[in-house]
Amino acid sequence: MVREKSKYYNLEEPLHVYVVADASVFIWGKRPSGELITVPAVEAELKDIRTRSLLAIFEVRVESPSPQARKAAEEGARETGDIRALSTADLDVLAKALEYGGVLATDDYALQNVALHLGLKIEPIGQPRIKRIRKHIQRCRGCGSRFEGIACPDCGTPAPKKKRCI
Repeated sequence: MVREKSKYYNLEEPLHVYVVADASVFIWGKRPSGELITVPAVEAELKDIRTRSLLAIFEVRVESPSPQARKAAEEGARETGDIRALSTADLDVLAKALEYGGVLATDDYALQNVALHLGLKIEPIGQPRIKRIRKHIQRCRGCGSRFEGIACPDCGTPAPKKKRCI
């Protein structure tokens, strides 16, 4: 048996696919095909009865990510420059998707960016998919050097974030 038609992944893949769900799956109420998994931090984000009940309706497994996967997710977020835009729940979801090598179901553009950078497949829920992978860099307006942090270590000037497509 083959999965429903989707432009985001191979139609020849078997029906049993792991899908790691961000809160957007429950907020939009759209269930992607496959076995749904999420993390405790996403479960804690769901405040109202409708979204919390969808955890049971969608038969979602709630699992914590391994420390190794969490470290890999954080490293990927640092590489793209999205580490400051991602919450703890986002990093946990990303780590769980890395563990399973599954599809990441999310509408969060920063999360999609890191997932694609790490080679994961993504399934947008209610928003369009990102068009390009972006890498965020910081460049000093004073001396022009690249750096991490909020101020240039060479001259002390704060730098704005610029986006560069790779």
